[in-house]
Amino acid sequence: MSSVNDQVSSELEKEGVASASTEESVSRDEPEARQEVAPSPEELLAALQNAEREKIELTEALARARADFFNYRKRVDRDRQKERSMIAEEKALDFLPVLDNLDRALSVSPDIDGKSVLQGVAMVRKQFLAVLESMGVEAVPSIGSVFSPEYHEAVVAVATDDPEKNGIVMEEIQSGYRTKERVLRPAKVKVASYTLTAEKG
Repeated sequence: MSSVNDQVSSELEKEGVASASTEESVSRDEPEARQEVAPSPEELLAALQNAEREKIELTEALARARADFFNYRKRVDRDRQKERSMIAEEKALDFLPVLDNLDRALSVSPDIDGKSVLQGVAMVRKQFLAVLESMGVEAVPSIGSVFSPEYHEAVVAVATDDPEKNGIVMEEIQSGYRTKERVLRPAKVKVASYTLTAEKG
């Protein structure tokens, strides 16, 4: 019986030694497996050259994009200027008939009375305002309206004892004009200013 036990123990010891030797072999091999292979100088040089090539390509692409943008901006500015010129020409054509009528009013015979000349000038003014209106320009409402610093410039304050007239535009000295977007020129006006008068009696 002891010989059997001795044989089993001998086999276990052999297996233990074999297992231990296997583990030692694996443990010795692991660091070698984990060790990374360093790139060669040739590979480093190739990577550096590739990076330099990409840098040059990106720099050239950026320069082309910048040039394209500048050219685009110049083209847009040129087209915008051309459009402004065309609009100005069209509006000038609209004003030419007004100028023609004004010339006719100035070329009337001296024998004609002033009333007829005045009527002619009034017609020219009406035509002139119609052209402005076609451009989106209209006169600022003044006389009888409430004073507004946005549309009016108070030149003179006119004293009034009527509190209901306080702040009302009484007279227009110079016409003002506006578009839907902004005031081109405020109207210069005289504005009523309520003042307390001395008690009567």
